[in-house]
Amino acid sequence: MPMTRVCCCCSALRPRYKRLVDNIFPEDPKDGLVKADMEKLTFYAVSAPEKLDRIGSYLAERLSRDVVRHRSGYVLIAMEALDQLLMACHSQSIKPFVESFLHMVAKLLESGEPKLQVLGTNSFVKFANIEEDTPSYHRRYDFFVSRFSAMCHSCHSDPEIRTEYVLFYFMIYGLK
Repeated sequence: MPMTRVCCCCSALRPRYKRLVDNIFPEDPKDGLVKADMEKLTFYAVSAPEKLDRIGSYLAERLSRDVVRHRSGYVLIAMEALDQLLMACHSQSIKPFVESFLHMVAKLLESGEPKLQVLGTNSFVKFANIEEDTPSYHRRYDFFVSRFSAMCHSCHSDPEIRTEYVLFYFMIYGLK
């Protein structure tokens, strides 16, 4: 019991954005994103857009750790949260958030798991469809183009996955 008190004291010292991010993850990933806490995180991000870069960096850190540990349930939750934040905050300047977001999508595309690659591709498509007030043409998308092309030419043993890769290829290159 005393251990719980120590943890509560320590968690109170953590920055608010980290506590809000941590709260969206349930103990069991099968329970999915904690919706009430996601609403709090979204409200915080919209109210304090200067914190978006920190929120994105922290989510990227968690996602990277979960990808390496093959904890795909938590990866799904992190990407769902990112997609929701991207949609909620896109009207504001999302530039600080975008670098972390693209880093996470790249991490998923680099993973050897088709399910995670599809998840990353879906998130990239959502991102690519957002109209920015001032587009950033300096971003480098070479990595994404090469990964999507490689996925399209994949020799994966599962024909459904190969078909899905090809569909994503056409969806991405037909965006703009």
